[in-house]
Amino acid sequence: MAKAGLSLSERIAERAKKKQKQARGGANRAQFLAVKEDVAKALDDQWPVKEIWATLREEGSISFSYDAFIGYVRRLIKPGKADKPSPLPSRQAPLPPPNKPLAAKDDQVSSPVPIPKSTTTAGFQYSPKPKNRREKDNG
Repeated sequence: MAKAGLSLSERIAERAKKKQKQARGGANRAQFLAVKEDVAKALDDQWPVKEIWATLREEGSISFSYDAFIGYVRRLIKPGKADKPSPLPSRQAPLPPPNKPLAAKDDQVSSPVPIPKSTTTAGFQYSPKPKNRREKDNG
């Protein structure tokens, strides 16, 4: 009864293509499952996912979008690994714990020097009343 030379996954993919009333997601999933082993092997060989998708699409093995393809890769081939960033070594020196003060050098003062406040304020001053454009700006 089984077609010679076709795996069960390939037969399911064929059946899904022929079935008219089936939801599109089921057909896409069946197409992906038919090529899942090839995709996993290509990923192990360090091929970019987009290249794998483009090749399978050109060959006619799959007919769905890249977004759907990457979703199947994440869920069915690399569960839990695709969304996690790879741990990278830190290039910065570790910071001291927040409860320990930094050690002061001999030539540094251990307490902060107060900054004297000036009696005049320089810079922008807020006025809640808008100026009339016709008035001259006198200061």
